Amino acid sequence: MKIINYTLLALCCIASSCSKSGDPTNNVDTGGTGKQQQLNLTPIENLNQGSSEINSHAGITERSSLMMNFRSYVEIGANETQISAPVYPRVKKMANGKYIMFYQNNQIGADTYYVTSSDLHTWTGGDRLFARHPIVDQTGANNERRFSTCNALVLANGDIIAVASYRANTEYRLRPLDNGLILRRSTDNGVTWGSPVEIYQGTNWEPHLLQLPSGEIHCYFTDSRTHIAEYNTGTALITSNDNGQTWTPSFGNAPYRVIRKKFGEQNGVSLFTDQMPGVIKLNNSNKLVAATEAHNNTTNYYLSLAYSGDDGQWPHLSETEEGPADRNNYVFAGAAPSLVQFPSGETALSYNTTSRFTLRLGDATARSFGEPYTPFSKTGFWGTMEMIDTHQIIGAMHTSGAIMLARFSLNHGLTAISRTVNVDGDNTEWKNTDEALFVGQKSQAQATLRCAADNDNVYFLVEVWDKQISKDDYVSIFLSPSGGNGQVGADSRRIRVSHSGLKSTDVYGGGWRETAMNVSVSSSYDGSLSDNSDEDNGYLVEVAIPKSQLNLSGDLLVNLALFDMQGGEDAISNTADRNTATWIPVSF
Repeated sequence: MKIINYTLLALCCIASSCSKSGDPTNNVDTGGTGKQQQLNLTPIENLNQGSSEINSHAGITERSSLMMNFRSYVEIGANETQISAPVYPRVKKMANGKYIMFYQNNQIGADTYYVTSSDLHTWTGGDRLFARHPIVDQTGANNERRFSTCNALVLANGDIIAVASYRANTEYRLRPLDNGLILRRSTDNGVTWGSPVEIYQGTNWEPHLLQLPSGEIHCYFTDSRTHIAEYNTGTALITSNDNGQTWTPSFGNAPYRVIRKKFGEQNGVSLFTDQMPGVIKLNNSNKLVAATEAHNNTTNYYLSLAYSGDDGQWPHLSETEEGPADRNNYVFAGAAPSLVQFPSGETALSYNTTSRFTLRLGDATARSFGEPYTPFSKTGFWGTMEMIDTHQIIGAMHTSGAIMLARFSLNHGLTAISRTVNVDGDNTEWKNTDEALFVGQKSQAQATLRCAADNDNVYFLVEVWDKQISKDDYVSIFLSPSGGNGQVGADSRRIRVSHSGLKSTDVYGGGWRETAMNVSVSSSYDGSLSDNSDEDNGYLVEVAIPKSQLNLSGDLLVNLALFDMQGGEDAISNTADRNTATWIPVSF
């Protein structure tokens, strides 16, 4: 429903002789009294749905950032997992759009389990996928086969293959013939599973699966030859060209040893490292990148990065070889790496450091990474990532008695939609294919920002989800020309808006100073202001700014900040920092 303030409209026409179409002062409420009405706000997970050009942001990845969606955060506990200590979560988006998560009980594991979800909030199941059972081991003794570190892959044809490490429970270090990798397949989105198939024999941990565009499947794993020396690992590989039906090298044969670095000796035996691999194929390239966990002859773990040749091939190494030559050793202190790449070019690396789930965004070649981001407040280990669309990933990690999980949104450069906006406090002319920015990691209050432009004006749509709207809540849009010195300056602008319309327009001169600008604003809200007896929906604000007010000669840099009385300030880039290096560029 649209409500137009006809009194204000008449006054505007008299004052301006009914200004031309496209002038932001035409047919708008300039602020002061937002319209109370039912709103259909668009959550961030429904935005950024347009087509994505591969590596479109490769040249500006240093301005990109990730932000946790606070409303998506859940702790999946014993009621869902059916066990007391779920560890080693691995989450996959299935072909039907639903999700499946694999995990084990306790750090070492004995059985592996799975649950499914349609919304990432409610999880059901808790069934065993690989269950311990009695065996007679290679020495002829009664033993037990146990399972851990299950990982999975959704194939191009929609099948799910899940692979777990198995081992003899007693003296597994001395029983390599009783250890290996085992696979089960589902052809119906995890409803039923085929019989287990052993695909590798030898002591191992932490399989990782990758399917290439050719259809070839790679199964990487920690090659843990503990029967030779206690700390002697490396990353090994077996491959399949028939959707995982058969594997090369075949069962009982040595795998391809592909990523390993010598870091010391033990009892005259060379020790190698590079374990717990996460591997991706780079966009528009055959090159593969692996993130591994690495020893450096101390009690600490570090992350190393290794790169295949341009043909996507890893060298097959002998027992005493290191490789590949193209690598970056001990980049960060940490363990349990996971690596993904967005279609737009940004790579994302997750890992555990000081028992915290940590994220870094990197460039399109996975060689340079930015500052760490630790979104979860609780500690744990063995986290993971999964990409679910062009702008979102899932992050998950164990914590005491539960699995922490949340969605993360990618904030990066926008292209303003070519559109003349009727600034009327209504969002129906905006589309979910519009590119959007997101703020909302600190509390349930969250905001999105979309941008459009015509020949004369720049338009913004702010949508705020807030269950408790306060009269003191507001949003700040910070703007600065891209051609400056990288600092907030005289050409920078700050527009503050709220559920009640325009709050202030400010310029920078040693600090933000309120100055009148020819800015038009119209707002609507759905709820009861400063009334906690009910639950509100939120508010939206449309803004029109004449381009002449912005001194534009190229892109416009934007920072978005939300102030909520309950959650405080939440922003893409720290508003106390005058550096604009991490502001988001908007191109026209």
